[in-house]
Amino acid sequence: MKFHLDAPNFGRMSEQRPVKAAANEATTLTAAETVGGVVTMTPSAGRALTTATAATIVALLGDGVKVGSAFELTVVNVAAATHAITLTAPSQGGITLGGASGMETVAAATSATYLGVVTAVGTPAVTFYRKAG
Repeated sequence: MKFHLDAPNFGRMSEQRPVKAAANEATTLTAAETVGGVVTMTPSAGRALTTATAATIVALLGDGVKVGSAFELTVVNVAAATHAITLTAPSQGGITLGGASGMETVAAATSATYLGVVTAVGTPAVTFYRKAG
């Protein structure tokens, strides 16, 4: 990282994150949308948001992926009131939603950031933990 007097950078880095405006329906994310993504939705009823499978996530992370590799997924519920978004795991997809009960629910007018951690590479597995929100 270089320091320039005309544009100083004091250890702050910015990174590009894919932003997906999900439709008002149950939605399944791709690996590219799940890894480091920001997903917004304005649900008119409770909606499920399903992550990509662990196999596609591990493949996207590439050759350097190992147990403990991590990434973030942020879910933003733009509904003004009442309707929640529920983060779900694909059936037989190697995904575990870890942490406290209810952590998968993103209430109306709130957001949640999840940390996805690779827990196995050979038979891919990823666990999501809610960080904030």
